[in-house]
Amino acid sequence: MMKRRGIVILSVFLLGVLGFVCGSHAASQAFVQADQTGAAAQKPKAQEAPAPKPAPKKGVSEAAQAEAKLEPKMPAGTPGKPFHFPKPATRALANDLRVFVVSGSKEPSVTVRLVLTAAGSLYDPAGKPGVAAMTANLLTQGTGKRSAQQIAEAIDFVGGSLSASADHDGAYITVTVVKKDFDLAMDLLSDVTLHAEFKSEELERRRQQLLSGLQLQYSDPSYLASVTFDRVVYGQHLYGLPDEGTPESVRALSRDDVVHFRDAYYVPNQALLAFAGDITPEAAFAAAEKYLGAWPRKDAVAADALGTKRPKGVHIFLIDKPDAVQTQIRVGRPGIRRNHPDYIPLYVTNRIFGGGFNSRLNTEVRQKKGLTYGASSGFNSHKLAGDFEASTSTRTEATVEATKLVVDLIGRMASGEVAPEELTFATDYLAGVFPIQSETPEQVAGRILAVAHFDLPADYNDTYQQKVREVGPEQVKAMATRYFDVADLDLVLVGNAGQFREALKKEFPNAKSEEIAYDQLDLLAADLRKAKETPAAATPESIERGKAILAAAAQAAGGAALDSIESVEFTTSGKISVPQGEFSTQAKAWVVFPDHLSVETTLPIGVIKQGFDGKAGWSAGPQGASDLPPNFNAEFQRSIDLVAGWGVYRQAMAGKAQVSFLGEEEIEGKKALAVEWLSGPAKAKLYFDPETHLLVGARYRQVTPQGPAEILQVWSDFVDVSGAAPGVKFPRRSVNYRQGAKFTETTVEGLKVNTKPDLALFSKPAK
Repeated sequence: MMKRRGIVILSVFLLGVLGFVCGSHAASQAFVQADQTGAAAQKPKAQEAPAPKPAPKKGVSEAAQAEAKLEPKMPAGTPGKPFHFPKPATRALANDLRVFVVSGSKEPSVTVRLVLTAAGSLYDPAGKPGVAAMTANLLTQGTGKRSAQQIAEAIDFVGGSLSASADHDGAYITVTVVKKDFDLAMDLLSDVTLHAEFKSEELERRRQQLLSGLQLQYSDPSYLASVTFDRVVYGQHLYGLPDEGTPESVRALSRDDVVHFRDAYYVPNQALLAFAGDITPEAAFAAAEKYLGAWPRKDAVAADALGTKRPKGVHIFLIDKPDAVQTQIRVGRPGIRRNHPDYIPLYVTNRIFGGGFNSRLNTEVRQKKGLTYGASSGFNSHKLAGDFEASTSTRTEATVEATKLVVDLIGRMASGEVAPEELTFATDYLAGVFPIQSETPEQVAGRILAVAHFDLPADYNDTYQQKVREVGPEQVKAMATRYFDVADLDLVLVGNAGQFREALKKEFPNAKSEEIAYDQLDLLAADLRKAKETPAAATPESIERGKAILAAAAQAAGGAALDSIESVEFTTSGKISVPQGEFSTQAKAWVVFPDHLSVETTLPIGVIKQGFDGKAGWSAGPQGASDLPPNFNAEFQRSIDLVAGWGVYRQAMAGKAQVSFLGEEEIEGKKALAVEWLSGPAKAKLYFDPETHLLVGARYRQVTPQGPAEILQVWSDFVDVSGAAPGVKFPRRSVNYRQGAKFTETTVEGLKVNTKPDLALFSKPAK
């Protein structure tokens, strides 16, 4: 099964490599391992390993059975060594920038970390999530006096590091260098913070990277489950949206959005600066004054409060992904803000429930039942609010069993009864790892700033271990009773809903349930559903205008001479852009009109061939040859018709074209005449240059192994075809966009017509 699916994926991918035919959706699958690496920066909060295969004994995996025999007992608690968190020296500059310094380090290095407390995605403009993240990501990509390359070379030359990022509650710029390069570190930090230029080309490059990554993430059930859970729990508040934004919002944001955000929210009176490592307070304060003292303050800005509270009760939200072989499960409810007095006792309580390998949740779901490779839970606490989320995945047929077990375990936890060894292990572990997580200058700086950022008690770090160890059974019981409520839960499941939908309803008869197809998910919509497209009804006038535009295009491309072209053969070179980089391609294609196509493509993974004989498609690669499903036939035929638009023009000249004029639109910044074109099951929006009349683009929606994808092809550099009648045109260059991100670029290197290719090219190879 995997062999056949891989060939199907590659075959459709090759069509996109050509750029003159459709099907650009599968590059991520051809390079799946590299793509997953490239998209790592956007992974969901919880990543689980794939669900195990059906177990040989009562649904228990072999690994779980083996572990059950070897499962260690809960280790005895140990008090641990005394640890005192260093107390920072503090000062506020005249512009109200608060500065914190912790001196002392085992190594001669210094970390400087700046937090913009009002520059996180919590402050994104309405309807434009992702602006804060884009702003932070572009800080290091060029300033008034340094290019992106010069910034990278400057920090690399001294062996340091410089990074900028944003989350919901803030933006963060961090630089680490050896002590002798401290002045360079401060110069770079102040330069990118105050003087980033946000060049249009850098914004576009980052936009393409984000869109490519989001395309992969939106095909990942784990990501979909996590972001949908946030959206369900927080509603339309910005805490419910991904930091990086959505495909729709990323495509819409502009340079003006980024510049305005920096100017409005990057202010010293809403910023914190920490120094940690081999530096004295005097040197740190002097550097802060020198490099950031002239930074002008502005009026403070308040974030939007949480809106309407979510209704209480049990709510199930199903995202149907029919090709999923496992189900991603998220169960939870609203939690607490970061500075809530219950935070530490609740943290201990969750450690018992689902905060580690020996937790109740993982022990029951993974080790005893063998339903998953991992199950965990956590209280994700932000500045204004928080949530509780239990997370796991399982094979499709075990979906209801696993979901019920997670809910049941939450119910059992609500009783508040814990064994002494459970509590001791949790408190000793959390208190014991605190010093280990407070060793490096980066860790120390982070902890110092967290106290100020989240308005924690001034002695929070110094008393943390003591307060953890003071959590007793009564506190755990109070936390469990208060926050583990099975009558008030949100359940989000992503998987093949048709296999468990009814059984889930029977298991939770009183729950309110909603379902949506995963390709219809829109996190920005109030009901999480994409708005239905309602194309304008064709009128006699729009039909006649469409036919006239198409007739003019056919004439401009060669007119009657097109009928003399029976076949075309061409070679291309190009590149594919995926999140981790670009790959070069070479391809050769043969087309016999009206319905034969053969493609041979050289990729980094090898040579792949594919073909269509007018009735069925096939693909062949290193693993052998395979037939393609019938639903690919329409994709092949559309590909053939769109080769230089010749197939569409033939329909027009024969009076068979079904078209309707839609109006004027822009394509790559240029005006074009948009025409809807129908040909059997295939449909596309075609774009024509109003001056040359030639077909310069096509937009269509295509079903891919990752789900429906929006494809845009753009053609340019039209040349006369050698060997054909004068005036026959063919585009030398093609750019293919997938979900708004540039995916392939190809150039025709050689072109011949009427070569009478061997029809065997279009038949599936025997091997």
